[in-house]
Amino acid sequence: MIDFSFFLEPPELDVAAVLTIEALTPLSMSTAQPGTYYRSQPAPSEAMLYGLLENALGWHFPEDVRTDVLKQLRQAAKDELGHGHPLKKEPWITGDEDSESASGFVTLLQYHLEFETAFLPETTHFDDLWARHARSTGTQFSGGSRNYNIGIERVMNLKGAEAINFGDRSSYKIRDPEKLLDVEAGDKVHVNALRPHFPQFYVSPTKREYVIPEGAYRYRIRTSATLAEMLGAALEAPAAPLYLGSNDGWVEARLEEVHP
Repeated sequence: MIDFSFFLEPPELDVAAVLTIEALTPLSMSTAQPGTYYRSQPAPSEAMLYGLLENALGWHFPEDVRTDVLKQLRQAAKDELGHGHPLKKEPWITGDEDSESASGFVTLLQYHLEFETAFLPETTHFDDLWARHARSTGTQFSGGSRNYNIGIERVMNLKGAEAINFGDRSSYKIRDPEKLLDVEAGDKVHVNALRPHFPQFYVSPTKREYVIPEGAYRYRIRTSATLAEMLGAALEAPAAPLYLGSNDGWVEARLEEVHP
């Protein structure tokens, strides 16, 4: 059962702590979906940091579920406060000041955890090819997917030897999937005959920028006592692998409380 008890408490940020993040691999922290080139920031955005902490807690919700969870938590917090309580007008309850990332991510933590100061390392940058997975109803799937029905191996070998062609023009007459067994050199095969034998996604090599941090990222944060305890335990034994940016950007993180 997921513990959201922190959200029912008013966001009194009376605990100071330092969040330290060490990269285990090069990181690619792009905040947009540019299509042909993914430029990385030298440091993670706040949305990425909140996402990392939510992953540690095991919260990985689709957008509609996240919206419903947030709505139910706000109603539960209102009920906890009782009739006429002035805190019911605070943004934590109303959601009037919710921040949303460019990708539409709305963290559940934003009112109970704030990032105060960042200590960022120098970074080295380089470009690499990244396997971008895409879903399409077009014609690219037969050239981008490594996976297909073994029953058409002979057809794929003929294509690999450039003995046949795939396409979607009217001149590509072989359209029935059951006719693929009879394909011979020189034939033109319509992609509709291949479609049932492929997953409906493909892989597109995409240029992507990566950074190598020359040290740890450190952030001074303020949070509530309940959430500090939850995050400390979660970062010691994360519910899911921790990453920043693309999901191959693995990191380790720890939280240490700071006492005056």
